[in-house]
Amino acid sequence: DEGLKALSARVVRAAPNEVAANAMRAVVLSGQCHAWEAGPRSAAELKEAAAYFERAAALCAAPAQKAMLAGNADWCRNHSEAM
Repeated sequence: DEGLKALSARVVRAAPNEVAANAMRAVVLSGQCHAWEAGPRSAAELKEAAAYFERAAALCAAPAQKAMLAGNADWCRNHSEAM
């Protein structure tokens, strides 16, 4: 989990204007993917994940994917506020 956080930070630094890089960082920070064992997330990590989901949505041209990314940003924000 910590290794993926570090890797996703490097990926988004290398490609800050790529949808996939921002989405990867957002997914890792949110812990929403069940492909690995993600530890608990802090409110700060969820807020940061929301920002990356929003950035990915802004960069995305596909309407359905844009809506999904924006929905994920909302989920992260709502969960961070509930903490």
